[in-house]
Amino acid sequence: MTTGAFYQQQDDRFLWDRLREGDRDAFSEIYRRYFPLLFRYCSRFTHDTGLVKDTLQDFFTDLYLRRAMPGTPDKPKSYLLVSVRRKLVRALDKVPYTRALPEEHTPVFMLELSPESYLISRQTAALAERHMQQTLDRLTLRQKEAVYLRFYEGLSYDEIAEVMQLKAVKYARTLVYRALTELKPLLAGAEALIFSR
Repeated sequence: MTTGAFYQQQDDRFLWDRLREGDRDAFSEIYRRYFPLLFRYCSRFTHDTGLVKDTLQDFFTDLYLRRAMPGTPDKPKSYLLVSVRRKLVRALDKVPYTRALPEEHTPVFMLELSPESYLISRQTAALAERHMQQTLDRLTLRQKEAVYLRFYEGLSYDEIAEVMQLKAVKYARTLVYRALTELKPLLAGAEALIFSR
C-alpha cells in the first residue's frame, strides 16, 4: 500500500495528530480532503476566485506552520470552516471598494440550486428554476449560509452555530427553520409549475 493510499483511509483525528508531529503526508491528505469543500464554501461569499484561492493557500500555509498548536479539534471539519471563514472575512474587509465592481468584493452569501435540479426537462426547468432562484435570493444572507451548511455540507446544528459564531444552537435551528418556512410556498409553486405542463 502506498503512503497516499494509507492516509486516504485514515480518519481526520489521526491525520490531525500526525500533522501536529510535522507529517507532510498527513498535511497533504488534509489539504486534498478539505480544499474543495472550503473552496466551495468561500466561493459563496465572493465571485473573486483569485481572492478565494489566495486566502485558502495562506490558510493552509498557516495551518502547517502552526501545526504544533495544543490539542486536536473535536470536529476538524467545523474547525476548518470556522477558521477559513474568519480569514476570508478579514481578506474581504481589506479589499478596496471599486465602483466598477460593487458586488465583486462585497461580502454576500450566494445560494444556488444543486446540479440535481437540472434533471427536470429543460423548458420546465428554466421556468421553475427562475422562480426558485428568486425565492432563494429573498432569504437573508445568514439564512442562505445556514441552509448551505445544513443541506449542502451536512453539518449538524451544533456545527452550524460554531461555524457561524452564533451564541446558541437554537439560533442555527431558527435560521434553517425560517428559511424552510419561506421556501415551502416556493417549492409548492415550483412543483405546480412542473406538473401543470
